[in-house]
Amino acid sequence: MKKKVLLFAVFLVLGILIVYSIQSVAGFAGRFIYPLDDSYIHLSMAKSFAESGVWGITKHEFSSTTSSPFFTFLLSVLIKLFGDWQYIPLVANMVAGAALLLVLHQYLKRYSLVTYAVVLLGVVFLMPLHLMIISGMEHVFHTLTMVLILLFFREYLEKGNMRSFVALILFSILATGFRYESLFFIIFICAYLFFIKKDFVKSILLGLFSLLPVVIYGLISLQQGSFFLPNSLILKGNTFSGLGGFLLRIAGNAYRGLSVVILVLILLVQIFITSKKENSFLDKIKKNAVALVVLGGFSIHVLFANFGWLIRYEAYLVVLVLLSIAPFLETVFENKKQMKFVFAAIILLFATTFYIRFVKMLNYQTVASKNIYDQQIQLADFLHQYYRNSKVVANDIGAIAYFNNIHLLDTFGLGSIEVAKLRKNDHAKFVKNQPLENYIKKTAINDHFELAIVYEDWAHMPEDFTKVGTLSIQNNYICGGPTVTFYAIKKQDADKLRAQLTEFSKQIPNDVSIKIVK
Repeated sequence: MKKKVLLFAVFLVLGILIVYSIQSVAGFAGRFIYPLDDSYIHLSMAKSFAESGVWGITKHEFSSTTSSPFFTFLLSVLIKLFGDWQYIPLVANMVAGAALLLVLHQYLKRYSLVTYAVVLLGVVFLMPLHLMIISGMEHVFHTLTMVLILLFFREYLEKGNMRSFVALILFSILATGFRYESLFFIIFICAYLFFIKKDFVKSILLGLFSLLPVVIYGLISLQQGSFFLPNSLILKGNTFSGLGGFLLRIAGNAYRGLSVVILVLILLVQIFITSKKENSFLDKIKKNAVALVVLGGFSIHVLFANFGWLIRYEAYLVVLVLLSIAPFLETVFENKKQMKFVFAAIILLFATTFYIRFVKMLNYQTVASKNIYDQQIQLADFLHQYYRNSKVVANDIGAIAYFNNIHLLDTFGLGSIEVAKLRKNDHAKFVKNQPLENYIKKTAINDHFELAIVYEDWAHMPEDFTKVGTLSIQNNYICGGPTVTFYAIKKQDADKLRAQLTEFSKQIPNDVSIKIVK
């Protein structure tokens, strides 16, 4: 009964945090704005697929823009059923968040009230769950399916029944479809089943089924002239750009993911202490099966995936670590007098993680939404007012595509495969790229594009384009840059664009500035 009361209290706290977050944004925007432009990328692709059957950032061409095919597809199904509504991701995430807490509640019932409370509240405050919900991204669904993978893996090791293994396969397919990083963990589960449990056939089956979303989506992309992997993974991942660059990205990941590294220290202590009680190496591994899977998956994530950008990329890692250290926390809390140092260290590490991931982010989440409102939403409004059906060159593409019916040339490459191919070897860096500049010029002129709205640092525009003005925001935290530059593709259109910017400047927020270049 006490745990049910606590569960209710956790839901209440989560609800208050969500309402607070929405209200703090509505206070300056009049409505809720997602804190990431990527949320509008999902929405734009889902809308395009639901309404036109085209898998792309716009309905005019295929683009492998999303790094979460299942989440985008889920949104498209919901749009098909209920109509286009920009808050569908928010509501869907609320449902997934509730499911995550209920799944964890069911598992944690076996532990004491203290362990139950620490882990469940840890998910709310250290993930933090409300921030992942309001982000409008796939991370809550991904975390839910990853938790279920670990729970069914644990159940299969304990009971060895086919039901657990089938569920493990099912959720492995779903998790991979939501985020390809899931494979970092599944590969260690497969290795455990193959080398430790000697379930050779099941290990291979699990691996093959888990790869299905990657293979199927990859083959479709190749058929459409795109990469096998989503554009974002090609352009943003830690690809090998020389040993120095690779190591630098790893160091950056470790720094940005410090809050997770802190929790992983507890996981390492758990593995060390638990292993000491076992004599054989094989028994040490068996005793720490789930913990080692999480540690292995975390290690590969540091090597090849990302951290940061509203602490969202590593959010699922926080929950997986919390889940895997629950048995150790139970032991420490029951024997805190004998384990005074470990107990004190855990409290300190949790407090540090709480400060980094919750206290600091409580303000940043509102700042992020303010940035998106001041920049991306204003750009979308500008295009909607003057160019809603036009051809536009841009490099931050979510809101402007979702709220309009534009034809898009994306100079970053997420929404334009030819650009992605030209930027592939830049290894996520913005460098001088003459072939890219030539392609932008040729395409924009030959296909009659009307204007470019870009971060100048991301891609140098051809000299033939006429710089007309800029839109700048204050206190930038989340946008690609504080200033977006407007170019007229044809010189004869420059005066018209200047007049439009001058007129539009009268309706923008007070802390956003538009400057006209004569």
